[in-house]
Amino acid sequence: MRLWTLTLAAAALVAIPALAQSQDYPTKPVQAIVPTNAGGSVDSVARIIQRFADTNADFGQKIAVVNMDGAGGTIGTRAVYEAEPDGYTIGLWHEGLITSAVMGVTDFDHTDFTILGITGYSEIGLGAATNGPISDFADLLAKAKASPDSINVATNVGLAVHFVPLMMQEKAGVTLHYVQVGGGAKRFPSVAGGHTDVAIFAVSEFIQWKDVGLKPLVIFSEERMPELPDTPTAKEHGIDLVANGMRIWIAPKGIPDEARTKLTALLKAAVESPEGKQAFIDAGFRPVFIGPEETVAILDEWDANARPLVDTAKQLE
Repeated sequence: MRLWTLTLAAAALVAIPALAQSQDYPTKPVQAIVPTNAGGSVDSVARIIQRFADTNADFGQKIAVVNMDGAGGTIGTRAVYEAEPDGYTIGLWHEGLITSAVMGVTDFDHTDFTILGITGYSEIGLGAATNGPISDFADLLAKAKASPDSINVATNVGLAVHFVPLMMQEKAGVTLHYVQVGGGAKRFPSVAGGHTDVAIFAVSEFIQWKDVGLKPLVIFSEERMPELPDTPTAKEHGIDLVANGMRIWIAPKGIPDEARTKLTALLKAAVESPEGKQAFIDAGFRPVFIGPEETVAILDEWDANARPLVDTAKQLE
């Protein structure tokens, strides 16, 4: 199973009309709601797009980033869902758009939004404390098989960092124990401090925290990452699971076609510009734009893979 796969060449084939089609939209700044505090990985992507819009004459208006943290991202995404569908409120989130819906936390999913596309993704994997009791991924699997529920996973219940380990354990034939901790900034000290054993992190976080107590055990990618050449993939251990942390742009359902076209074109132009591409790389993301139709297909696949795990996930709340 693969949650989605993409090549840079395929992404480059996405056809988006040019920005400069009409001057009717936008006539004022566009509000971009980020369902986290400022400074996190989701916010960093929003700021890249904001900076690009500030200097992009074709779009002609600024992007105002509004941080709206709380309830695992559902407060901010609901604000987008309930906003006027005029093209002046958009939002940025990740796979939590799906997992919150299948868990019943929200009464809306990706089908209730206008999907604008994906700007970048980051490979993810399981990490443990550098000097902790788990030496590598094989050791984790052996201990989990010998003693079910003995490995504590720091997570944010109902989000992708919860569902990806659930998918992994199902395929590996093991049972892990999940502990609600919160976002990556909270999961790291929990694992590094020995309060929990493992957690999901992005490749950029493994690099950022490698000298302060965090080591990668396994990466859920097609091939080994050049940034972490000694870290095996799940596939190398016979676990067919590929998962990435995506940054997904949404808008209220039914925004005008002109707004959808120009917003999508802005996002694509930002990712593919030299300065934008470098900014994404510096932030630990692959600088790839994925268009609306392919994004919907990816989210449909996420939905199909997450739903069978809902009962198990709810037992761990």
